[in-house]
Amino acid sequence: MTNEFIVPTGFVIRDYLEEYGISQKELSRRLGMSEKHVSNVLSGKSRLTEEFAISLEKIIHDVPASYWLNYESKFREFKKREELEQNEFSEEKLKYYSKKFKFSSVFGGLNWDLKKQANEMLKLLRIDNFDIFDSVYSDLEVEFMEDGGEVEPIAIWLNLAKEEIEIQNKDLSDVKFNKEKVINSLSKLKKISMNKDYINSLNSVRKLLNRAGVYLVFQDPIENSKVRGALTTYKSRPAVFISGRFKSHDHVWFALMHEIGHLLQHYVPNDTIISLEDDLYSSNSTSIKEEEANEFARNFFIDAEDYKKFVSKNEFNKSTIIDFALDQNVLPGIVVARLQHDNYVPHSKLNYLKNR
Repeated sequence: MTNEFIVPTGFVIRDYLEEYGISQKELSRRLGMSEKHVSNVLSGKSRLTEEFAISLEKIIHDVPASYWLNYESKFREFKKREELEQNEFSEEKLKYYSKKFKFSSVFGGLNWDLKKQANEMLKLLRIDNFDIFDSVYSDLEVEFMEDGGEVEPIAIWLNLAKEEIEIQNKDLSDVKFNKEKVINSLSKLKKISMNKDYINSLNSVRKLLNRAGVYLVFQDPIENSKVRGALTTYKSRPAVFISGRFKSHDHVWFALMHEIGHLLQHYVPNDTIISLEDDLYSSNSTSIKEEEANEFARNFFIDAEDYKKFVSKNEFNKSTIIDFALDQNVLPGIVVARLQHDNYVPHSKLNYLKNR
């Protein structure tokens, strides 16, 4: 029974009565109810009660009372939804919500009207109405929003990633989170990072993390979210989300190891840590946790003392970078990105050594 064909229960009863050749007046007599009451039920003005449905079952034998009661419940739910949506979803509000909650970024190409998109967004965010968004997601109101980023797309991105967890990962119901397993897998992760096949390498990472009871999700970012990654909890296990911004090997892998740094150093069940693009690589983050995760990721790829010696020579060309990358067991693009970020090399130079 789709919404397009929902009519008052009484309308359906009238069809049956017509088929049986029973008039409204005759029905009221057989039920022992006033004709006015029966008329109100058949016209949809009055709610169909359990008493009416059970009595009707004795008149129309083919249809049990449960059918009429289920239909009535569905019809009343439909009417209440209509009433609530009419109050909440005025044309003006729909346009406002569409812009604020990035409907086009999430539902683009689905050919849904704005009302449908609004309802689906509420389901995605798991809130009853848009007015309570700020209170529900108040924990996302953090310092880094001052740079023009918006809370709404971050919340949307987090929820989209959660919906992908069981799609992208194997069933971990029998696997407990094991921090030691993650630590013991670091050397394997370093080897996997040398794989230039972006998709295969990340699938291998997911398998390793799944064995340690950790979920890994790659979810494209939402417009103006400025999010690179997050660490959260799903079904009592850590979940790492990566947005894959810029789609280059060095950016994605650094973001990945940044979140693993959070996992090993800062994970608290049911707390969420969000990393924005300005947090990664930065040594000036306002968050101590972000600084520690950055340090973990930097040292994971390149030994700190070896890096100091390398940059002290001030010789940055294809040959020296490839040699140093081989010494550190990383792809050259990782070294280039580090040098660019630390302003030893312009961002316009040596990008051909990066893998995309």
